[in-house]
Amino acid sequence: MARWHGKMVAAGQFPNPERVVDCEAKARPEYHDIPAHEYRDSPEVVKAKIKLLAQLIRQAENCVAYTGAGLSVSSGLADYATKSSSVEQRQTVDSRYLAQPNVGHKVLAGLHEHGFVKRLFNQNHDGLLQKAGLPQGAVNEIHGAFFDPSNPGGFELRGDLVEDMFQWADRTDLCLALGTSLSGLNADRMARNPAKKYSKQRGCLGLVIVALQQTQLDELATLRIFALLDDVLQLLAEELQLPDAAPVSLTCSADTSDVFIKLPYDCAGQFSPKASSTLDLRLGARIKVTNGNFANCPGKVVGKNKEGHYLLKITMDVGEGACIEEDLLLASWWLLEAKSGRISALPVVQAS
Repeated sequence: MARWHGKMVAAGQFPNPERVVDCEAKARPEYHDIPAHEYRDSPEVVKAKIKLLAQLIRQAENCVAYTGAGLSVSSGLADYATKSSSVEQRQTVDSRYLAQPNVGHKVLAGLHEHGFVKRLFNQNHDGLLQKAGLPQGAVNEIHGAFFDPSNPGGFELRGDLVEDMFQWADRTDLCLALGTSLSGLNADRMARNPAKKYSKQRGCLGLVIVALQQTQLDELATLRIFALLDDVLQLLAEELQLPDAAPVSLTCSADTSDVFIKLPYDCAGQFSPKASSTLDLRLGARIKVTNGNFANCPGKVVGKNKEGHYLLKITMDVGEGACIEEDLLLASWWLLEAKSGRISALPVVQAS
């Protein structure tokens, strides 16, 4: 059946996955009625499916990854859909801001570096893909980001990110849905659109889903894999013969003294090859957020965290003489990207 293996797998080619965890609780009760049972393909089936997955990726021209909370579980962060006793066996981190990338994040960074995955649409806020070495410009953090003060998340998605998502949902010929419950959110169009366009004749390769739980889109999948993401992505890296990733440095050179000069961005923070701006992020420096819920709100730099990312205190005027203050983070990788003009806009600019 397609819901167990995908449309590209012939009937009877593989045995159905084994249910390894029974959990009648609804995985995402606010969205659907699918129970939170967990399933596993046998090791032999996983290896065979990895070869099929590699074939699809090699054929694709515009492959994207659409990632959910399950991608970061082995980094110690919680997901939303797991309701079984397996949650109690997980290791968790003390601070979600200091979590470290896992094998899956690192392999995805490698897949992008070598041209197999063109873009990543990440529902997570954790910045672990960037910590693994993925360029900020390659990631659309559609639901918000811990390390981007111009995209803190909330009830309203940023318009430019939504427009980018719409364009890629139509452009994508292969979507890798990794660790997401595909519960019906707007962003699920990244998986749903290519799944519905699947056609060998028209050249759309459709949707690959890797997750332990069933989803609403399983019957539309070209290939369905029930296995741990780290295992699948490590095997995929081996099948595609990706070289081991080099260590990633996310901090800027100490000789900058936290003052970044000759940035190709205008006073509004928009990329402009002819512009040359300075961004002072020394302690106490005054800045202004460029976009998102805190657009045009002033703030100041109040320090750095253990990883060298900038701690900001942002002030929002809520009317009638009242203000609220919010503590936000600006990742140092934004400055690395900005120095080379590889992002379309700065999250903050200098306050006038």
